[in-house]
Amino acid sequence: MSTERAEPVPTRQLVGDALACPRCGQPGLLTARYPHAWYGRTGQVIRGFKEAVLCAVCDRGEAAAEDVIALVDTQGQIGPENPELFLRCAVSWIDHARGREPDIAVLADEEQCWRSGEL
Repeated sequence: MSTERAEPVPTRQLVGDALACPRCGQPGLLTARYPHAWYGRTGQVIRGFKEAVLCAVCDRGEAAAEDVIALVDTQGQIGPENPELFLRCAVSWIDHARGREPDIAVLADEEQCWRSGEL
């Protein structure tokens, strides 16, 4: 006879605390943190992490993001119906987010604001 007790299955699963969207400032639905490496000035590898925020506003229209947005509600929760589907969609979105390059014009504007003391 087994003494293991079956844990109650939650009706919804919390995705996690998402950061605010860095593009529009609205609450994000999901934040992914993943390993990242780059080369320093002397050529040495520097390892760290990057974060990507899934935003229901800014990421609309991106196929990989739309699939995840459809599965995450506005409270950052996913239903228990198909966690494997959520995982596949989330991994696809993270792969897409990893390939994003910074917008040089936005960076230049932010640098100007920083230099002028506005940030």
